[in-house]
Amino acid sequence: MISKKTINAIEVCVYLAGQRHAGYVTTTELSPRLDLSISYLENILKPLKAHNIVGAMKGPGGGYMILGDTSLISIWDIASVFECTLDPASPVDVETVIETAEDKSVPASYELGLEQIVKATLSNATLADFVDESRDLEACSFVQTLGRFKFKPLVAPLMPKAPNSVFQLSMMMA
Repeated sequence: MISKKTINAIEVCVYLAGQRHAGYVTTTELSPRLDLSISYLENILKPLKAHNIVGAMKGPGGGYMILGDTSLISIWDIASVFECTLDPASPVDVETVIETAEDKSVPASYELGLEQIVKATLSNATLADFVDESRDLEACSFVQTLGRFKFKPLVAPLMPKAPNSVFQLSMMMA
């Protein structure tokens, strides 16, 4: 009943919610972590951005970030972006109408009941339920060090671990 794209969108939002205090997350960082291609991630993030669930920033230090409070964003808010509903009274996106134009059958009452149960269950769960909030406190200090332009810090240069003089060499051997 719930598509794989919806499940992947929920996973993306949970990951972004967990990283919200660390700054913006790029699709290059998301791709290996979620095992999804960059183009597929962009296809997921574009509708989420259009529905103001995810925000984006271009340029160096840019990427994607969850907008708003994670305790106010329900899983159904994310799922409803990608899933069409059987209820004829509910608003439908143009893309959804095109995809389901061939199927003109009337849903049975048990299908509508099942859909209501799924909606209620997903509406009761929020992103905050799936995010470890204890890690957020550690990350707050990192956000303050990003500076005015929010550039990510440079990777520490690799320094060789070797003695600098004959004296240090003799100390190591002793």
